Amino acid sequence: RQIVVIANDASHSAGSFGPKEDAVFKAATDLGLKRKLPIIYLSVNSGARFGLAEEVRSKFKVAWVNESDPNKGFQYLYLENADYEKVKSSVKAESVTTEYGEKRWILTDIIGAEDGIGAECLSGSGAIASAFSKAYHEGFTLTFVTGRAIGIGAYLARLGHRVVQRVDQ
Repeated sequence: RQIVVIANDASHSAGSFGPKEDAVFKAATDLGLKRKLPIIYLSVNSGARFGLAEEVRSKFKVAWVNESDPNKGFQYLYLENADYEKVKSSVKAESVTTEYGEKRWILTDIIGAEDGIGAECLSGSGAIASAFSKAYHEGFTLTFVTGRAIGIGAYLARLGHRVVQRVDQ
Protein backbone atom coordinates (compact mmCIF):
# COMPACT_ATOMS: atom_id res chain seq x y z
CA ARG A 1 0.00 0.00 0.00
CA GLN A 2 1.23 3.48 -0.80
CA ILE A 3 1.43 6.14 1.91
CA VAL A 4 2.66 9.72 2.19
CA VAL A 5 5.37 10.35 4.79
CA ILE A 6 6.17 13.88 5.92
CA ALA A 7 9.05 14.47 8.33
CA ASN A 8 11.04 17.27 9.93
CA ASP A 9 14.82 16.91 10.07
CA ALA A 10 16.11 18.11 13.43
CA SER A 11 19.62 18.41 12.00
CA HIS A 12 18.47 21.16 9.59
CA SER A 13 17.57 24.43 11.32
CA ALA A 14 16.45 22.45 14.39
CA GLY A 15 13.58 21.00 12.37
CA SER A 16 11.92 24.41 12.14
CA PHE A 17 9.34 25.35 9.53
CA GLY A 18 10.26 28.03 7.00
CA PRO A 19 8.59 28.85 3.67
CA LYS A 20 10.28 25.97 1.82
CA GLU A 21 9.39 23.41 4.49
CA ASP A 22 5.81 24.73 4.59
CA ALA A 23 5.50 24.35 0.82
CA VAL A 24 6.78 20.76 0.90
CA PHE A 25 4.52 19.85 3.85
CA LYS A 26 1.45 21.33 2.15
CA ALA A 27 2.24 19.73 -1.23
CA ALA A 28 2.68 16.31 0.40
CA THR A 29 -0.56 16.73 2.37
CA ASP A 30 -2.44 17.82 -0.75
CA LEU A 31 -1.03 14.83 -2.65
CA GLY A 32 -2.21 12.46 0.09
CA LEU A 33 -5.70 13.96 -0.03
CA LYS A 34 -5.89 13.89 -3.82
CA ARG A 35 -4.81 10.24 -4.04
CA LYS A 36 -6.67 9.23 -0.87
CA LEU A 37 -3.47 7.97 0.75
CA PRO A 38 -2.77 7.73 4.49
CA ILE A 39 -0.51 10.55 5.71
CA ILE A 40 2.14 9.74 8.29
CA TYR A 41 3.84 12.71 9.93
CA LEU A 42 7.17 12.10 11.71
CA SER A 43 7.45 15.10 13.98
CA VAL A 44 10.59 16.45 15.61
CA ASN A 45 10.68 20.22 15.27
CA SER A 46 11.08 23.60 16.85
CA GLY A 47 8.07 25.37 15.35
CA ALA A 48 8.07 28.25 12.89
CA ARG A 49 11.50 29.60 12.02
CA PHE A 50 12.36 32.99 13.38
CA GLY A 51 15.82 34.35 13.37
CA LEU A 52 18.03 37.35 13.04
CA ALA A 53 19.92 38.04 9.85
CA GLU A 54 23.34 36.48 10.35
CA GLU A 55 25.11 39.29 8.54
CA VAL A 56 23.72 41.77 11.10
CA ARG A 57 23.88 39.65 14.27
CA SER A 58 27.58 40.15 15.01
CA LYS A 59 27.59 43.85 14.13
CA PHE A 60 24.78 45.56 16.02
CA LYS A 61 25.45 47.34 19.29
CA VAL A 62 23.24 48.40 22.18
CA ALA A 63 22.84 51.96 23.42
CA TRP A 64 22.12 51.36 27.10
CA VAL A 65 20.18 53.83 29.23
CA ASN A 66 22.96 53.41 31.79
CA GLU A 67 26.18 51.73 30.54
CA SER A 68 27.11 50.57 34.03
CA ASP A 69 23.64 49.09 34.73
CA PRO A 70 22.10 47.28 31.71
CA ASN A 71 19.13 46.33 33.92
CA LYS A 72 17.86 49.87 33.40
CA GLY A 73 17.12 49.01 29.75
CA PHE A 74 18.28 50.26 26.39
CA GLN A 75 17.56 53.25 24.19
CA TYR A 76 18.09 51.65 20.79
CA LEU A 77 20.07 49.15 18.73
CA TYR A 78 22.57 50.62 16.30
CA LEU A 79 25.38 50.02 13.83
CA GLU A 80 28.62 51.90 13.68
CA ASN A 81 29.15 53.65 10.34
CA ALA A 82 31.66 51.09 8.94
CA ASP A 83 29.38 48.17 9.80
CA TYR A 84 26.35 49.95 8.36
CA GLU A 85 28.18 50.27 5.03
CA LYS A 86 28.74 46.48 5.00
CA VAL A 87 25.11 45.50 5.73
CA LYS A 88 22.99 48.44 4.58
CA SER A 89 21.03 46.30 2.11
CA SER A 90 19.88 44.12 5.03
CA VAL A 91 18.62 46.89 7.32
CA LYS A 92 16.68 50.10 7.51
CA ALA A 93 18.29 52.63 9.79
CA GLU A 94 18.27 56.29 10.70
CA SER A 95 21.50 58.26 10.97
CA VAL A 96 22.26 60.14 14.20
CA THR A 97 25.33 61.82 15.57
CA THR A 98 26.07 61.40 19.25
CA GLU A 99 27.08 64.28 21.51
CA TYR A 100 30.68 63.06 21.04
CA GLY A 101 30.48 63.35 17.24
CA GLU A 102 30.14 59.61 16.59
CA LYS A 103 27.90 58.71 13.65
CA ARG A 104 25.51 55.86 14.45
CA TRP A 105 22.80 54.12 12.46
CA ILE A 106 19.77 53.39 14.65
CA LEU A 107 18.15 50.18 13.47
CA THR A 108 14.46 50.48 12.63
CA ASP A 109 14.12 47.27 10.58
CA ILE A 110 16.25 44.20 10.02
CA ILE A 111 15.38 42.63 6.69
CA GLY A 112 18.26 40.27 6.09
CA ALA A 113 19.66 38.75 2.93
CA GLU A 114 18.20 35.28 3.64
CA ASP A 115 14.51 34.62 3.03
CA GLY A 116 12.46 32.64 5.51
CA ILE A 117 13.49 33.94 8.93
CA GLY A 118 10.64 36.33 9.68
CA ALA A 119 6.90 36.78 9.75
CA GLU A 120 6.48 35.05 6.37
CA CYS A 121 6.83 31.79 8.30
CA LEU A 122 3.51 32.42 10.05
CA SER A 123 1.44 32.48 6.85
CA GLY A 124 2.95 29.15 5.86
CA SER A 125 2.10 27.74 9.28
CA GLY A 126 -1.54 28.72 8.75
CA ALA A 127 -1.61 27.05 5.34
CA ILE A 128 -0.19 23.75 6.55
CA ALA A 129 -2.47 23.73 9.61
CA SER A 130 -5.48 24.13 7.34
CA ALA A 131 -4.30 21.40 4.96
CA PHE A 132 -3.50 18.93 7.76
CA SER A 133 -6.84 19.55 9.48
CA LYS A 134 -8.57 18.85 6.18
CA ALA A 135 -6.50 15.68 5.78
CA TYR A 136 -7.67 14.43 9.17
CA HIS A 137 -11.33 15.07 8.32
CA GLU A 138 -11.22 13.71 4.78
CA GLY A 139 -8.58 11.00 5.05
CA PHE A 140 -6.28 9.29 7.51
CA THR A 141 -3.46 10.97 9.43
CA LEU A 142 -1.09 9.52 11.99
CA THR A 143 1.62 11.50 13.77
CA PHE A 144 4.70 10.05 15.45
CA VAL A 145 6.33 12.62 17.73
CA THR A 146 9.89 11.32 17.92
CA GLY A 147 11.40 14.25 19.81
CA ARG A 148 10.16 17.69 20.70
CA ALA A 149 7.21 19.29 18.91
CA ILE A 150 6.90 23.04 19.45
CA GLY A 151 4.53 25.67 18.09
CA ILE A 152 3.14 24.72 14.70
CA GLY A 153 4.64 21.23 15.00
CA ALA A 154 2.70 20.57 18.21
CA TYR A 155 -0.43 22.10 16.67
CA LEU A 156 -0.15 19.81 13.63
CA ALA A 157 0.07 16.80 15.94
CA ARG A 158 -3.08 18.01 17.71
CA LEU A 159 -4.92 18.62 14.44
CA GLY A 160 -4.12 15.10 13.25
CA HIS A 161 -5.68 13.67 16.46
CA ARG A 162 -3.99 10.26 16.12
CA VAL A 163 -0.63 10.75 17.85
CA VAL A 164 2.03 8.37 19.09
CA GLN A 165 4.51 10.15 21.36
CA ARG A 166 7.33 9.01 23.60
CA VAL A 167 6.45 9.35 27.27
CA ASP A 168 9.64 11.29 28.05
CA GLN A 169 8.97 13.98 25.42
